[in-house]
Amino acid sequence: MKERIRRLLPEIAWIDSPELQEKVVCTYVDALTVGGWQPEDMEHIPFTLLIPDCPFSYLDHVRGVTRVAKCAMEEFNGIYSKKDPAFTLNHDDLIAGALLHDVGKLAEYEKLPDGRTVKSQLGRDLRHPFSGTVFAMRNGCSSRIAHIIANHAGEGDGTLRCPEAVVVNKADFINFESVKSFLGMK
Repeated sequence: MKERIRRLLPEIAWIDSPELQEKVVCTYVDALTVGGWQPEDMEHIPFTLLIPDCPFSYLDHVRGVTRVAKCAMEEFNGIYSKKDPAFTLNHDDLIAGALLHDVGKLAEYEKLPDGRTVKSQLGRDLRHPFSGTVFAMRNGCSSRIAHIIANHAGEGDGTLRCPEAVVVNKADFINFESVKSFLGMK
């Protein structure tokens, strides 16, 4: 299962630490197992239930958020950290947080016999920022990465997000709101 996850999410290789790469993969194994999914299902699970008939998958969304966040980090670090190294976004924390920001959806959603994806009982009880935080922490991810996951969505509004969580939050909404806007324009 681990190699299948790495193949589907090649951005895992962007994480410099092999140990953190493994923790990210193990977090995915855990969430997929709890949710009753196979890695390839991520190509078909809708990335949101808030957009009816959304044409993009969970995998599309996670990869899109990770790529936008990485580009933002590179540009931010290219300007701000040159002037003051204290203003450097942490590469591995940001990439891991972006890759895992929606991992809780793998337990928040379930597939019905008729093929529809709906909220699971766990999903009705806990939104994905909470369950994703648990998956990450029980697989050895740092509290900083858990913070990114926990605060990437509305649950983090009004809190003080770490800088990497700010970038992942904005990358998530760039992807979500842009897709929603395109679909609303049809």
